[in-house]
Amino acid sequence: MTEDRLIELIEAWGADPSAFPEAERAAARAMLAAQPARFAAVIAEARALDAALARLPEILPSAALTGRLAASAPSPKAAASGFRLPKLAPWAPASGVAALAAGLFMGVMAAPAASASSDMSEVESVLEHALGYDPAAFTQVLSE
Repeated sequence: MTEDRLIELIEAWGADPSAFPEAERAAARAMLAAQPARFAAVIAEARALDAALARLPEILPSAALTGRLAASAPSPKAAASGFRLPKLAPWAPASGVAALAAGLFMGVMAAPAASASSDMSEVESVLEHALGYDPAAFTQVLSE
C-alpha cells in the first residue's frame, strides 16, 4: 500500500476504511494507524463529503416508471432457437462470387505470361529501363 493508493481509496470510497475493497482494507487501516497526521486533511474532506451525501434524500423511482422501463427492456433470446446464420445483404453473396471469379481470371491470365522463359528477357528489359538497373546484376549481388 502506497500513500498515493491510500489517498485514491479515500477519495473514491470515503473516509470509512470498511467501505474500501476487501483486498486493501487491512493495509489501508495499518497505514492510517501508523501515520494519522499525514492523512488527516484527506480524511476530513472525505468525511465532509460523506456527510453531505448522507443528507441527500433517497430518491426512489415510481412504480409507473419502473414498469415502463421493464416493459421497454429487450427480451432475452431463447436459447433453444439453435444456430442461425446472420442476415446478409442480398448482394453480399454475389459480390463474393464476383471477387472469386476476378481472382481466378487474373490468376489464369497471369500464370502463362510469368512461366514463359522467352518473355523473361522482355520483363528484364522493362525492369532495366523502368528502374534503372540490371536485374541480373542485382541478383548477382544478392547471391554473393
